[in-house]
Amino acid sequence: MESTNRLSAIQTLLVIQRWIGLLKWENEGEDGVLNWLKRIYPFVLHLPLTFTYIALMWYEAIASSDFEEAGQVLYMSITELALVTKLLNIWYRRHEAANLIHELQHDPAFNLRTAEEIQFWQQNQRDFKRIFYWYIGGSLFVAVMGYISVFFQEDYELPFGYYVPFEWRTRERYFYAWGYNVVAMTLCCLSNILLDTLGCYFMFHIASLFRLLGRRLEALKCATEEKAKPELRRIFQLHSKVRRLTRECEVLVSPYVLSQVVFSAFIICFSAYRLVHMGFRQRPGLFVTTVQFVAVMIVQIFLPCYYGNELTFHANALTNSVFATNWLEYSVGTRKLLNCYMEFLKRPVKVRAGVFFEIGLPIFVKTINNAYSFFALLLKISK
Repeated sequence: MESTNRLSAIQTLLVIQRWIGLLKWENEGEDGVLNWLKRIYPFVLHLPLTFTYIALMWYEAIASSDFEEAGQVLYMSITELALVTKLLNIWYRRHEAANLIHELQHDPAFNLRTAEEIQFWQQNQRDFKRIFYWYIGGSLFVAVMGYISVFFQEDYELPFGYYVPFEWRTRERYFYAWGYNVVAMTLCCLSNILLDTLGCYFMFHIASLFRLLGRRLEALKCATEEKAKPELRRIFQLHSKVRRLTRECEVLVSPYVLSQVVFSAFIICFSAYRLVHMGFRQRPGLFVTTVQFVAVMIVQIFLPCYYGNELTFHANALTNSVFATNWLEYSVGTRKLLNCYMEFLKRPVKVRAGVFFEIGLPIFVKTINNAYSFFALLLKISK
């Protein structure tokens, strides 16, 4: 009984990601001029905008005359460095990402079989969609505020600093620099948050599959052994598939979460340092924009940690779901089968970022603590 779109939470976002050169187009592997254009489209779009813009930001930071001036650019430069890691990762593994998306959407092994399962799935998809549409909207709002806030300053300023190879602080040339800033930063911002959404969705989807397994186990509470035994075999086979998906998900999200966690402490640190030296009275618009940026950055670190934690939690909760079955009424052979499954469940399901740490809430807390430590050290050095 399958009458729902399993990827309804991100279906629209997948289309947008193809249009901005993040994901592989459908039927891209076929021959023809159109498919050749599809293959080079991501590079044509991102090389003159994303990569050139990031290079100019880093040049501005390196060429700054003092540390305080560099700090005004570094907070965003490091953010975009994390984006470069995400882009290269998704381009390098574009076939694996496309295969995983196709399997999650079309594999009949993951079909929803009852009206209750469909309702459960649709509610989960709506919850995810609501959270991430707010996250995407909030991130774009921060960018728009940055674009507009510079018009309330007395001097000519760019929303997000970068090296401009001509004198732009004039009435005639300012909007050339401002326009490139807006277009490049919008593409960077959209790419960053959509790749965050995709990585979080993979973990969320697999966590939902583990929850579905738990619900099917608990549904055997009143089932006879004749009905329960073939259902248990199907559950064991599905569990094996979901564990394989977890490993594939880890390959895709591990580099991006690792880069995000490593760089986030420095990003928050330099953002706070910028706020201390900026002051609200001197630059109220940019001050508010930077505060909003810090809030979005904290959410950006929290979301993958939260969904990684959810995946691990619901995978480990299957042990309790086994005890919810009517196992006391089963024969010795079926109990042994359940016992083998319980031994299989002892192998923990974890999503790791590289070989360094597990993706979960503890790493979020540690990142925030590291950001504060770096900030305190930076203030001490600047004095």
